[in-house]
Parts: sequence; C-alpha cells; structure tokens
Amino acid sequence: MEALQFDSLNLFYDPAFGLLYHRWRGQHNMHRFRPAVEYLQRLVQQCAVESWVADLNGLPNIGFDEQAWLSDEVLPSIGALPHLRQMALILNTDTYNQLAVESILHVAEQHLNFDVQFFADSVGAMDWVLNPTSQPAAQVSPRMVA
Repeated sequence: MEALQFDSLNLFYDPAFGLLYHRWRGQHNMHRFRPAVEYLQRLVQQCAVESWVADLNGLPNIGFDEQAWLSDEVLPSIGALPHLRQMALILNTDTYNQLAVESILHVAEQHLNFDVQFFADSVGAMDWVLNPTSQPAAQVSPRMVA
C-alpha cells in the first residue's frame, strides 16, 4: 500500500486490491474542499480504483453549493467509471454532514453504478470492501467478547 499526498487528505492506495482509502486531515476550511475532491476524482479514474473507502471524519460542513456540485457533477462522472464497484463511507457523529451526504447520494443515485454502504468506523468499512461476501472476515466466538 502506498501513501499519497494532498494537503487536506491522508491517502493510501493499494493497487493489488484496487483500493483507495482517504481521510480528511484536520478541520480544513471549505476553500480546500473542491481541490481535494477534484484530486480524488482524478485519482479514482487514473488508478482504476475498484473499492473506495472515504472516511469523512474531519470533513468541514458541506455547504449547499458544494452539495449541488457533488450531486450534479462529481457523482455522475464517478458513477460512469466502469471499474468502481463499491464505496464505503465512514460517517462521524456530525448530524449535519450525515444528512448532507444522504441527500447528495439520494439526488445522484440514478448515476451510481456501484454499491454504497455507510459505516461508523474503518474496521467495518475495510471488512466490507475486502470481503464482499455477507460473511464477516473472522467469526467471533462468545469467549472472545468481553
């Protein structure tokens, strides 16, 4: 897995799995939001990403203009990519952004040709993208539970 650099994102890409993981770094202002999303868009296309884990913790509040841009322009272009199969969204407890993300996806859903799932943490998200069956990666025995 290789670490990639962009000022407002922590990024990791694993070509063996076709997997991109990104997390917002710090509480950046919205003036860095569009350049970061455009960078991600290019990366998903150039690397033929199949599975994308987007950790939205640290993401600034998504304004109405950005919501419209994402649902009208960004998601339709990403949805047209034939190699992208799944996207895991890790949402934090910020109710505003949770509602914004759900609204963006609802508006753009006719353009999405890949599976989208919501997760509370990166463990569940990574398990879903790396183990696409309905079975968890490891069975938990009753003795393992505290």
